[in-house]
Amino acid sequence: MSSVGESKKSEAKSEARSPIGRIDLDNPERKGQFFIEWRVSDPSIAKGVSAIQREVKKLVPDVQLGQSCAVDNMHITMNQLSLGTNVDESKIQQLVAVIKKFETEDFRTIIPNSTSVKMLVSSALSHFKERVIYAPVSSDQEAFKGDVLVECFNCLQKRLVSAGFNPITRPLKPHLTVCKAPAKAKKFDAGMLVKIMKLGDGKSVLGTQWLSELVLCVKRTKSETTPPIIYRVKSKSSNEST
Repeated sequence: MSSVGESKKSEAKSEARSPIGRIDLDNPERKGQFFIEWRVSDPSIAKGVSAIQREVKKLVPDVQLGQSCAVDNMHITMNQLSLGTNVDESKIQQLVAVIKKFETEDFRTIIPNSTSVKMLVSSALSHFKERVIYAPVSSDQEAFKGDVLVECFNCLQKRLVSAGFNPITRPLKPHLTVCKAPAKAKKFDAGMLVKIMKLGDGKSVLGTQWLSELVLCVKRTKSETTPPIIYRVKSKSSNEST
């Protein structure tokens, strides 16, 4: 499994080669799906999640730890849009314009600089329908009261709708996917699920990371490790905000 650092270098090279005009947006594997994501880059989170994954693997040897759970692809999918398989580049440019407006008028107000709000990955493991094990993610409550990613999600949803886009409507529950139930079983055995939940004590964090950017990306193909980035939403740097 690739390290987070190696993945970041590869991602940067990919972006340099792939501005909007060079990404094969018409590739049927992409299905016209676009996302806003918060991506994990801090090694502390990769280390914490990997440790849990190893313990789950001991309990359930055929647990699914595919690319959607890989430490070099850890992320939180936020706003989602389906623009069709034959999306026009002008539509993407329109989408980017909305994202830029969000960046300057919303994101940089919520996140004044790159070290304003720290995200915490909890060890209090939970699950979706006994099928997906996940670690909850929240923000440092001293820096931001409430859920900062949900706040960003709601602001952007409103802007997307106002601009004529039709984002997928569903509440955001910030989390990182740790693993999935074996493909044949489709869900974890009840007794085993209890054992897996106990792997996280709920009192400590698996890792932390400053919230300094979100990314607009398009669905990855099977040959890609991470979805290609179209635009990076950035907070002001510490120098800019002083």
